[in-house]
Amino acid sequence: MERRDWDKVSGEGVLLLDHYDEMAGMLADSFWRAGFSGPTIVLSEDACLPEGMTSLYRLAADDSVRSAFPGAVREAGERDAAQERGYRLAHAGWTPGTGRHFNQIELPDYWEITADGVSGKVFDRNHLRGRIFYARTEASRIVSDVDWLDETGTVRFTDHYDLQGQLYARTTFNERGERFCCSWFDDRGRERIVENYVIGDLIVSRNGVTRRYRNRTELAVAVMRELGLEGQRIFYNSLSYPLFVSQRLAMHPAGNVLFWQEGPRSDIHGNMQMILRGNSHTRQILVQDGKSCQALLSLGASADYVRPFGFAYGFERANAAGDDVLICTNSDQIEALGQIVRALPNMRFHIAAVTEMSGKLMAFGSKPNVRLYPVASKAILARLLQECDWYLDINRGSEIVSSVKRAFLNNQLILGFSNTLHRPRYVSPEHVFDDADGLIALLRGLHSSRDELQRHLGLQRAAAMTEGPEAYRRLLGER
Repeated sequence: MERRDWDKVSGEGVLLLDHYDEMAGMLADSFWRAGFSGPTIVLSEDACLPEGMTSLYRLAADDSVRSAFPGAVREAGERDAAQERGYRLAHAGWTPGTGRHFNQIELPDYWEITADGVSGKVFDRNHLRGRIFYARTEASRIVSDVDWLDETGTVRFTDHYDLQGQLYARTTFNERGERFCCSWFDDRGRERIVENYVIGDLIVSRNGVTRRYRNRTELAVAVMRELGLEGQRIFYNSLSYPLFVSQRLAMHPAGNVLFWQEGPRSDIHGNMQMILRGNSHTRQILVQDGKSCQALLSLGASADYVRPFGFAYGFERANAAGDDVLICTNSDQIEALGQIVRALPNMRFHIAAVTEMSGKLMAFGSKPNVRLYPVASKAILARLLQECDWYLDINRGSEIVSSVKRAFLNNQLILGFSNTLHRPRYVSPEHVFDDADGLIALLRGLHSSRDELQRHLGLQRAAAMTEGPEAYRRLLGER
């Protein structure tokens, strides 16, 4: 969110995330579905973030007001001079504001890039000089990081790119390949932040002034105060930096809220014990993992603080109770596939892979109720997710294209075996089997009863801790 929007939503609070991962993204999506338009700030170094989130480091790498920064003209001139020297950088068709594909990384003359769907490499003739890593995005081969190697193959620095293709930071390593420091740049390529990983401090140049901050917490508190967020209600998801920051800022009358997203453990985290004793600005601990919530309560955590609270999912459609079953796999190791296909001749089984299929799997194409989709495109996968009403999580290989979660969001009923589940969060315990007979019996029974199917879809949503947007709106409205 742009800073210019924050003044008008300053009363809504702040969503403060330790780092960006799937669970953090689901929490942010839940807030946004409830109508939250306050700032969502990520405290980690990752600035390769989806729209609507902003990194602490990106905020601190920009002036608080749009004023000329001392030395800007000189630095721009230096960049021009560098380009006039023999080190020419080729953008290969990259348009600023769009993600960089693997072949749009700046290279010296005569260096070349090779890449596949997983990663890329940079060569100087036959000498490996770099490794390219892709962003967590549905767009293919968009670059997030590039490791640059010395003559011995040791990483000496890493360039970090955001989803607009901008080089926003560079991490430098010592001769042993250990992280030494990281420099952050503004949108004009000027160095604004240097974080020293050895002693933990940060040197920040903003508004013509250079300051030293002892740690990330101190920087975050300063930036949030500058943005007028002192005293706002803080919703956060970690007992690390977000908790430390929330403790340093003035407390909102309703108190702050911790969304606990970790799995069960055998004890109560020390910082959580502080909250449970009433010695913090946090008044609620909303646990987003069912087993973790049960474990905390069994360990003596007070129900006055701790309760389960899930996500407001963005379901894409209703289940039509049709005949089509989807299986996504890159392996031919699909548990009891032959038995299931034979036992349910009135159902159509669609098996999709993003790779070629083995002869063993291709042989199933002769079955009248089986359709195979080797090297399936994104369009084909999207269509299958829309058209099928059942998903079998029964392949022994890894999950592909986040298929189980996408099946859940398309309201497909998900069934699987205890030894093949990839995403237990989205599967009701009633839908997990030790053998094919039980799975077949339930699938056959639900296929013939629309009412029972709807009841079992409710069990699936409950297992995934589904909340409506109104639950988040009530939380946001507390005063």
